[in-house]
Amino acid sequence: MSSEFDWFMITMPIFAIVVYAIVMVGAMEKQPKFLEGEGIKKALGIVFIALFGGGILISLFYMIRWFFVLLASY
Repeated sequence: MSSEFDWFMITMPIFAIVVYAIVMVGAMEKQPKFLEGEGIKKALGIVFIALFGGGILISLFYMIRWFFVLLASY
């Protein structure tokens, strides 16, 4: 998995499934009972923060890395 296309082919279907699940749950007239528990709300909050926080940190790392690579080749 060396090319960007390989990563796209793996991450895009996962992203599509997650978005589909969010839209389907959001479109329900009544929220499922298991989503109303305090433990589930806390777990979903932690997962949300971990995914987006991790993505931000990884993106920041690679932006800085590529900045220095481009600066070194200037």
